[in-house]
Amino acid sequence: MSTLASTPDLVAPPLHAGPSGEMRRFIAGIRVVTALLCTVLLIASEAHISVWAVSILLAYCLWSGWVLWVEASGRSHHTTLWPYWIDVAWACVTMKLLTVGTMMLIITLVHPVVVVSIGYGVANGVLLALLAAAGLLFDINGDLARSLSLGWRESLPTLLVLTLVPAAAVLARPMSVLRSRMALIGEFSAHLDPRRGLDAICAELAERLRAGTQADVVALVLPSSQAAPAMLASREEGSFRANDEVHVRLEALLAPAPACPVSYVRRPWWDLRRSTRMHADLPLPAGLAAPLAELAQLLDVRSLHIVPLTRYGRQHGHFVLGYSRTRSTHQDVAALAGAGPDLLRIIEQAALVDQLQDEAAGHERARIGRDLHDSAIQPYLGLKYAVECVALRIPHDNPARAEVDSLAELVNGEVAALRELISGLRTGNDSGDNALVPAVRRQVRRFALLFGIEVEVDCPDNLPTTRALASALFHMVNEALNNIRKHTAARHVWLKLSLESSMVRLNVRDDSGSVHGRAADEFNPGSLTERAAELGGTLHITRPDGLNTELVIQIPL
Repeated sequence: MSTLASTPDLVAPPLHAGPSGEMRRFIAGIRVVTALLCTVLLIASEAHISVWAVSILLAYCLWSGWVLWVEASGRSHHTTLWPYWIDVAWACVTMKLLTVGTMMLIITLVHPVVVVSIGYGVANGVLLALLAAAGLLFDINGDLARSLSLGWRESLPTLLVLTLVPAAAVLARPMSVLRSRMALIGEFSAHLDPRRGLDAICAELAERLRAGTQADVVALVLPSSQAAPAMLASREEGSFRANDEVHVRLEALLAPAPACPVSYVRRPWWDLRRSTRMHADLPLPAGLAAPLAELAQLLDVRSLHIVPLTRYGRQHGHFVLGYSRTRSTHQDVAALAGAGPDLLRIIEQAALVDQLQDEAAGHERARIGRDLHDSAIQPYLGLKYAVECVALRIPHDNPARAEVDSLAELVNGEVAALRELISGLRTGNDSGDNALVPAVRRQVRRFALLFGIEVEVDCPDNLPTTRALASALFHMVNEALNNIRKHTAARHVWLKLSLESSMVRLNVRDDSGSVHGRAADEFNPGSLTERAAELGGTLHITRPDGLNTELVIQIPL
């Protein structure tokens, strides 16, 4: 599908590792309760307890109380892994120093492993769990180590206990993924600045979401009826805005989607499982699979996850996550659906910023237009009337009459062009029109009449551009002609305007080299180069025939 020019690639924001502040405070409270309970039970159960064991139990109680105080008072601003390593080390050392309570201390190993898996990733959780399992085996005087030297029936419970802690880290993976997705959504809300405008916000949101969910394609489809964009992001092309035709097609394919998240998978003919799944307790709409299959084919993916953007009971667009392979990303769907209203609020704020900017620019254009009408156009009108008056006093058979008539025609053309410019300013009409070609033809006729340099113009009958781009190109044409007049001896100029691959191309060639019989001197038009760069275009100077100079300017639409 055809799209507009892509924007620079963006990267997903870095996630803050570790559990949230609320979760850390809850864990600190659990740690204090565990420390006090284990200390009381172990001291009461142990027949002969050493000073070292009592010291370690009491030190752990004091340390856990200090951590709780730090978290509860808000003095902790950074999250690290070392408190959970201390939890595991305390349990392993205590099992080494005591002869009872081994099973109780095994249970205390589970919660730090699960918390680390959720907050810092499964890899860190498994590493901590392996340390805990090694600590259990290090307790050579305990029941666990002795049971391994017995038969397989006696050692089987011990092996199950040793695998329990690492298994807890793996079982916590869904919560870890969900927490990562929720943290990613939270980063969106913190880093997206609505003041940048709707297109920039939608492009960044689509690319951040694609990178954060590891999707192959992400589409943010907003209502075309409100002049909102359909922004896509892919691994190969980055983020870009779909053209109007693709936007309308995406909306038509998403129209049958229900007001809840839905997933679709393109399955082979022999796979009898359902291709469409609703993420809500709602009946599946009839005929939904066909448009979703077409949407998956359009985006060139195998599986889709569609999340509606709903606020105040009204639907305002869709998020579409596409994967080239079948992948279960229910956590992504749940996190995105929960954050949908907040993300939609940011999008609406960006749209409001654009609306306010357009209104402010419209008021300013109208004010400038009124000022120009009241000041700048009046001298030209006086000149127009004076020239027409002089023409009426000259007989038709007088040779000067033709020159005065040409001057009157030139003045009338300039007044008409100035009125058109002022009208555009006052109405704020910045849509595509064909104002450039007539303005260039008028300017060329004026240039040839005033300076005696013949100019041939090759322009299409219809070259629609915005008024801003038309104004910039018109000034570039005028400056190129003036450069030829000032710096060359050219007597003939060829000017061509064309539209090629969403680029406006301006070619200006002169015959100064042929006039002198040698290649023209090198010349670098600095102002033209700067103006082309400001418009995102390029400027090149060539000599196609080895003598005459040709200026080539390309400006993207």
